[in-house]
Amino acid sequence: MKRYIASLLLAGALCTSCSDFLTQNPEHSLTMENSVTNYSGAKNIVNGIYGVYEKSSNLGGYLYGSLHCMAGLWEYRSIMYNMGYTQSGDDNTIISIWYELYGCINAANAAIEGISKLADSEYPSLEAKNALLAEARCFRGYCNLQLLWLFGHWFDAADSPYGILYRDKTSELSNLMIERSTVGQSYQLIIDDLKFAEQHLGDYESALKMSKQFAQAMHAKMLLVRGWEGDYAEALSLVNTLLTQSPASFQMETDLAQLYENGWNSKEVLFSRYLGDLPTYTTYEFVYSYALYYDNEFTDYPQAWLEEDERFDVTFGTARSPETWDTGTKEKVLTKLYHRGRYDGKNDMYATYAFRVAELYIMKAELLARTNPSDISGALAPLNEMRAKYTNPVMTAITGITTQQQLMDAIYKEYVVTLFMENESPWFASLRFEKDGKPWINALKPEVNFNKNHYCWPIPDSEIKAHSNPIEQNPELK
Repeated sequence: MKRYIASLLLAGALCTSCSDFLTQNPEHSLTMENSVTNYSGAKNIVNGIYGVYEKSSNLGGYLYGSLHCMAGLWEYRSIMYNMGYTQSGDDNTIISIWYELYGCINAANAAIEGISKLADSEYPSLEAKNALLAEARCFRGYCNLQLLWLFGHWFDAADSPYGILYRDKTSELSNLMIERSTVGQSYQLIIDDLKFAEQHLGDYESALKMSKQFAQAMHAKMLLVRGWEGDYAEALSLVNTLLTQSPASFQMETDLAQLYENGWNSKEVLFSRYLGDLPTYTTYEFVYSYALYYDNEFTDYPQAWLEEDERFDVTFGTARSPETWDTGTKEKVLTKLYHRGRYDGKNDMYATYAFRVAELYIMKAELLARTNPSDISGALAPLNEMRAKYTNPVMTAITGITTQQQLMDAIYKEYVVTLFMENESPWFASLRFEKDGKPWINALKPEVNFNKNHYCWPIPDSEIKAHSNPIEQNPELK
């Protein structure tokens, strides 16, 4: 599917300042002023958001790999594993992800403004207009949620000042200098966008586009991660709705090998970063197509769990080096994501898995365990229902669970093994679930000295310095 880069396509992720990056001239000829003059232009400017996203080369494996390092599941990036990032450290990945997310938000804001300004009479119906607005707002809500999870104190109370820098206008020098929202305000702004999408977006058709179901899934995951009073019950309601009312086009891939072979075309994936329009996919996916080969060993707990799991022979395999000069091969490479690597498989399906059906069952198990902890068999049932759906490989049911701790251990292990390196869920699970009375992250990397303030990254130095009215950095990360 060809995506037209219609809005403010922002070139380059590493720039000297926030204002330089967010106020560049568009790369392409279609802009706000000349693209949204009719319904076709409105659709094109929404398609342009996807173009910004797919060209953001750090919003896939680099992002999820960094979070797995922070969790203590992988040691590929020592600065992430040791949580040694600071504002003055200027880690390039952190800077890139910050600006790439704001690039997507800027493109979404351009679309929202263009669609809103176009007369209602230019649309087939008000419903059609709202559907385009919902698509752009879903994208904006998703990216702002990522910003909060990565750069804000998502774990704080509502009145915490360490929320996001919320931008809802196409960036100009006059509107870049804004204050941080509180954590509560940040959550509410994200929820407003996701709820609008839940109300006005169409049903899921493929992982290439935002959908009503993706908005619901991210809303549920946000509530689960936040964990405020009432959040678990609301999240459980959303998960049950997704499991019972989603269209037939969204369903489990019973053949796990087919899931990873199909990548963003899999019917199990709600949303994926699409690289299909790019000349060489590996240019935009370094970690999956390269790093997983040379750093193919994980830390002790996940390595043992992955190797003893019945899915091991499907998700791991033997692969060739990604380098042209290196003709060697390695066994036990995470081929579900590495595929054949950037030498043999430049255009293999290096997809991201922002959310897929299997995660719904794991979330349901956790939410049942947290809302009704005495019903151990009831909470275990969704895990076994998911496992029973696989035909390749055939999986056995989890049995012998008699205590709440055993149940929580089983759910945590399922998050790690099922979703390993695919999205942010194993990272957050390593903070929510406990071993010996402490979050699992402490058992995964006992030698690292850290605290909650290290659960997020510093706002980049270039952003801090660009503000005439100083914004406050996250504690302990200056």
